[in-house]
Amino acid sequence: MTEKLSEEEVSEAVDGLSIWGFESGRFATRVEFENYDEVVLFANTVFNIADEEGKYPEVQANEDAVLIDLWTPDVGITKADVELARKIEEKLRSMDWE
Repeated sequence: MTEKLSEEEVSEAVDGLSIWGFESGRFATRVEFENYDEVVLFANTVFNIADEEGKYPEVQANEDAVLIDLWTPDVGITKADVELARKIEEKLRSMDWE
């Protein structure tokens, strides 16, 4: 069974992440972009990374931003959620936007 992280573990994880916050029992982020093409590219990248990890966060693509809520339903935040958040953040930093 997937084990829920303690409040202290979640707090430590959030401290190590630069684009994520913790609200309502979930990791959450809003990443803004200059145009819709970048929004679509990043949202699709998130879907691909999440699928590889067997995780399925809520992802909302707007005209100029991608909003992501990440957690494990019926559990809360797990180590797998922290790892996925890190991978998404690392990919965002490494993407070539030109």
